[in-house]
Amino acid sequence: MDYIAIFRQNVKKYSQKPCFLFDERVFTFQHVEEFSNRLANYLSAEGFQHGDVIALILENCIEYPCVWVSLSKLGIIAALINSNLRSKPLIHSIKTAGAKTVITSKQLLQEIETELKEFNFIKIYIFDPNTSSNNSEQSDSSTQVVNLDKQLPRCSAQPSKPIPFSLQHPVFYIYTSGTTGLPKAAVIKHSRFLLGSFGFLVATGINSKDIVYNTLPLYHSHGGWIGVTYSLMGGATVVFRKKFSASNFWKDCIKYKCTCFLYVGELCRFLLAQPSSPDDQNHQVRFASGNGLRTNLWQQFSNRFNIKNIQEFYAATESNAYFFNIDSKVGSCGFNSVIAPKLSAVVLLKFNPTTMEPIRNEKTGLCIKSDIGERGLLVGMIRATVLQAFDGYVNNLSGTQRKMISNVLKKGDSAFNTGDIIIVDKFGYYYFCDRTGDTFRWRGENVSTVEIENILMDILKLSDIVVFGVSIPETDGKAGMVVIKKDNESSPIDLKYLEEQIKTHLASYARPIFIRLTEQIEMTGTFKVKKTTYQDESYDITRTNDEIYYLNPSTKMYQRVTNDIYEKINQGKIKF
Repeated sequence: MDYIAIFRQNVKKYSQKPCFLFDERVFTFQHVEEFSNRLANYLSAEGFQHGDVIALILENCIEYPCVWVSLSKLGIIAALINSNLRSKPLIHSIKTAGAKTVITSKQLLQEIETELKEFNFIKIYIFDPNTSSNNSEQSDSSTQVVNLDKQLPRCSAQPSKPIPFSLQHPVFYIYTSGTTGLPKAAVIKHSRFLLGSFGFLVATGINSKDIVYNTLPLYHSHGGWIGVTYSLMGGATVVFRKKFSASNFWKDCIKYKCTCFLYVGELCRFLLAQPSSPDDQNHQVRFASGNGLRTNLWQQFSNRFNIKNIQEFYAATESNAYFFNIDSKVGSCGFNSVIAPKLSAVVLLKFNPTTMEPIRNEKTGLCIKSDIGERGLLVGMIRATVLQAFDGYVNNLSGTQRKMISNVLKKGDSAFNTGDIIIVDKFGYYYFCDRTGDTFRWRGENVSTVEIENILMDILKLSDIVVFGVSIPETDGKAGMVVIKKDNESSPIDLKYLEEQIKTHLASYARPIFIRLTEQIEMTGTFKVKKTTYQDESYDITRTNDEIYYLNPSTKMYQRVTNDIYEKINQGKIKF
């Protein structure tokens, strides 16, 4: 049975119950069914069919999940593209998916129209409920822009013709940061979709009586896949918000009578940073589910907001390694039975801290498991089961292969390399340590260092640029820092120009917080950049004579780091 059939069972049970809430808008289960039927029938009449790909580029809105539900009814694959992407990353994401068209909003179309000209789409489809314009119009190119809000009321709300169901057919593509510098489209097949959806429903215990507050981006797996299926498959009501707001968070929870919410660690820190208010405990929230809540904030968060049940988990969009902390063990991101560890695909391996590669036994050539209490590289053993499959990336064989390790525990086996460093204690609780490779996490987003390097090289017309993440005291994640080798033969680097270009080409979370200008990029004997050296020195101006600048959070301009500013950053007086 596919998820559409399960959803339709819930439509029969909860017909007039709210399925999705967004501001003052309400979509009941019946409304979602009819809306998605209308859109499916319209797109079918437009000639789209089973196996086609349509790129979905929308900010959080109540229509967002309805779109990919409608596409599933036709067997069309939705490419859930980050609505913040611009320039090359956006073009690459659309090309990778092989999208035949784009569904977006009128506002976003104005911002991405230049990129869309690369594709010569015959039609682009937009949502624009407030427009008084015609049903369709011409863009600056020959592409026709169709307003779906004008078209859908004319379409039949009856179910479209049933399609053959296959567990191996993709529901959608969700993008992750790629070490090649551009987003990779992870394949989420029906098999994985059902596994993830039911897994989280069972682990969290969310049911039809719950009202879930979901402020996470709907193009990400947690907010846009798992957070949505709590309603589609679990019968719960899910509340969306365009963007997370710390000042309105608890007001919304009270307004909508939410019983739980989804989080990333940064979200929790932002809530703790707000002034105390009666709203802190005047809500009905009984538990929270997410990942990245720091150990030193966990108890404080639980006590202040009276949330005793915090269910941290570990998972990644394409990974087959996942676990849940269902008993609110402080600081733990999950649990695996020490009695029957083979029930899980999870393995921790000894690794070289310099190369971040697994350490192998000299005689057998196989990897070596890490010890209890020892930092280990987390991998998921790949096996021919739904639970332990790795479905790879769209049109990216090399990217898929780079995530796999061969001959792990025995000759001929393989594992998915998460790139994350984890510790497990003697009871089987896991604790997140760090992320390896060329990505770091900032503002709840995975940032690709290579992607930023490539864009900055294009902007500055320089080749010696290094990007990495650095830790800031009392701040979640790692802030982006770039080291730029000054070109002595050209004019000095214009920071004002760089600021403007960074705002144009990079999403807000991907913009470097620190810039270091240097005369020479240090290399190893094998001509690799000594990135770990720069990461270690970070923005510490006492360890280098290089100029270091920081992105002033108040002025949004780069400003020279002085001794006074350096101390204020480390003391938490300047917050990012």
